[in-house]
Amino acid sequence: MLVVKNSYQQKLLKQVGYFIDEFLNDEEVQFCKQIFQSNFANHQDVFYSSSFHQDFSLKKKVSDQILAKLSTKIEARFSDFKLLGVSFLEKKANQNNPLPIHQDWTVTDEEKFGSFTIWIPLDDTTKNNGALRVIDGSHQIENNFRAPSLPVAFDKHRANFEKYLKTLAIPNGNAFVFNQKLMHASWSNSSNENRLALTIGLVPKDADLFMLYYDAAKKQINKYEMPDDLFLHYPEIIKAPTIGKLIESFSYQIKEFNETDLKESLYQNRIKSNTMQPLFASEKDQDDFEKNGYVLQTLLDENDIKELKDFLYNSGIKKETDFGFYVGMDHENKTLVAEMMSKISEIALPKVMHLLKDFQLITASYVIKDPNPIGVVPPHQDWTFVDDEVQHCSVTCWIPLQDVNMQNGCIGVIKGSNKFFNSVRPSPSPQVPSPLAKHMFGIFPYMQLLEMKAGEALIFDNRTFHSSPPNITNEPSLAIGLSFTQKDAQLRHYYLKPNTKDTLLKYEIDPSFFMKYDNGTLAKMYDRNEIISGFKCTEELPFIWEDLSKDEIKSRIVAAGNTYNTELAAHMAKYLAHK
Repeated sequence: MLVVKNSYQQKLLKQVGYFIDEFLNDEEVQFCKQIFQSNFANHQDVFYSSSFHQDFSLKKKVSDQILAKLSTKIEARFSDFKLLGVSFLEKKANQNNPLPIHQDWTVTDEEKFGSFTIWIPLDDTTKNNGALRVIDGSHQIENNFRAPSLPVAFDKHRANFEKYLKTLAIPNGNAFVFNQKLMHASWSNSSNENRLALTIGLVPKDADLFMLYYDAAKKQINKYEMPDDLFLHYPEIIKAPTIGKLIESFSYQIKEFNETDLKESLYQNRIKSNTMQPLFASEKDQDDFEKNGYVLQTLLDENDIKELKDFLYNSGIKKETDFGFYVGMDHENKTLVAEMMSKISEIALPKVMHLLKDFQLITASYVIKDPNPIGVVPPHQDWTFVDDEVQHCSVTCWIPLQDVNMQNGCIGVIKGSNKFFNSVRPSPSPQVPSPLAKHMFGIFPYMQLLEMKAGEALIFDNRTFHSSPPNITNEPSLAIGLSFTQKDAQLRHYYLKPNTKDTLLKYEIDPSFFMKYDNGTLAKMYDRNEIISGFKCTEELPFIWEDLSKDEIKSRIVAAGNTYNTELAAHMAKYLAHK
């Protein structure tokens, strides 16, 4: 494995298959661009790699020149490595030059070492000009050899793999460092400008390099030892070798890899992964949060609770609803909402500070459940607040202001469900199709009800399945909820495009977004075919989720350690019939 000096980036490279980091400054970007223009610009290919060039001595000269310039940057990030050379990739402005899903060649023992690429865009990349697309964790899921002469194990299934790709819009000068086994692709460049990138290959210092050549008639692979600068020898290695030494031959059968294999492998890797930037001060809390999807803590004292209750009843933020469930953020008087947020933050944030580190507050609200026998909150996931849920997370801290239990509608969770799905959760409800909707009756009996004391806090990942039975007592159940994410997370909101059920609009936002838009407002806007204004829409993307069968969802629930709750099932049988 390549040794990365930053331990968090090392974890990402191992578990996700890549990381992104600032790399080149403006002067270095221009230096690299100038070298390309001076040596390789006069080509006609819609997708061009300077490795295609026939002049080895020129490629070697350019590679050495760039590595001399950038060596300190590389050495600052990696240890015990050797470089395989530099090449440029240019994608001309052209509507028809997408790069299909693929993995790069097998060139070393991947069980011991692996091979890696530093891909650096020299122009800002977007979907419009040919940004990269990746399948997180796909470097771990398939063990076929890869070479120019070998059939691709998933060739028949490329179209079905499309839905698993994620677009990476990377600013110029940033480095996308990836395992060459990672499944990746890129969009067509439909802009008016060519898109240029620089690549640097590297492997662990002790890795021996080779190329594989497949003899289809014999179903045999011939393995050739290769020099460290093998990628600069591209014309000589694409077919039968003119360099290298034959070191062995062996029989080989391609193992087909389909979407079912992909889906299950991605899920298994996801539940084992631990790639989040730490949010909690305690390593144990962080580990429990990532594994189970929630942690429990005690935060507020009696004085805090009394002050919060007094403000609630004196402020006018509380409203009656037919359903019996109300969130203060949804109040139409946004001046009052701002006062509510300020008051809750004033009291609760000092108590949260010692639990979390490097966080940002997004919202703070009262959450009220009035007595109502039909006030069942079905199993659901909360909105996505961030751009990248591999490294960051959308978090809710729910704190009851009185003791809660099954009778007054305490929260139930499905342990480990924060890793069941890998899709964003958009607004508005109920218009957004939910992957949980058809499983409501199957999920509810496995909910682990959390009976809590007043002032205790349930801090949960917004991806965690949660729900609550109705409040069948005579008193309202009062709580506060605060939303957090990591300090450096980029805030986003995903909104279902009006007149569609399968297209999302992705917006750059800040916390002021939630002072203008709540679910009720967004739901009415959707029905009126209106879109969000005042915030930048950065992308239109398909809304895709795993459509699991009843058996698949049950299997994941049980495998995560959840058990059938007989008492809850009997209790809910009285009320779900009314849903």
